[in-house]
Amino acid sequence: MNLPLDEAQAPETAPHPRMKRRQRALDVLVVEDESIIAKDIEFIITDLGHRVIGPARTQEEALSLALKSRPAVVVADVRLADGSSGIVAVDEMLKQIDAAVVFVTAVPQWLQTGDLEPVLVIPKPYTVEEVKAAVAQAASKRAQSLETIMATKAAVGRLTRKQ
Repeated sequence: MNLPLDEAQAPETAPHPRMKRRQRALDVLVVEDESIIAKDIEFIITDLGHRVIGPARTQEEALSLALKSRPAVVVADVRLADGSSGIVAVDEMLKQIDAAVVFVTAVPQWLQTGDLEPVLVIPKPYTVEEVKAAVAQAASKRAQSLETIMATKAAVGRLTRKQ
């Protein structure tokens, strides 16, 4: 689901006119094989006040890190270093953990199933504002709700079957 920046900004993260409100820091797993992109995303997430896990460059690394750290948010590319799939990696981890998902990919059309998806998709090349808005949305209370987590798991499962 691609959201305009104003819709993607979670109310919990919207700054108050006099003071900037910080939501609680969350663990965010970055699954990205391009080191410069991984570092850029890490900087953006850290700037939002969250802790970065990873980056994981392969499906195997992603699953291992996810099971050890149990992140609240996963930011993943679709194609990974060893030719493995970020979609399959996310699907496998969501079978064992609850997390909100943001895909950052050069091939956003691969993530279209025709249904309304609770998964956020950012096309590459991205802007800092797009990543910040998507991570803020994924970290919001609504995105962390059980209902949204279950819908995310179902959506990623549909994407995996489509691949």
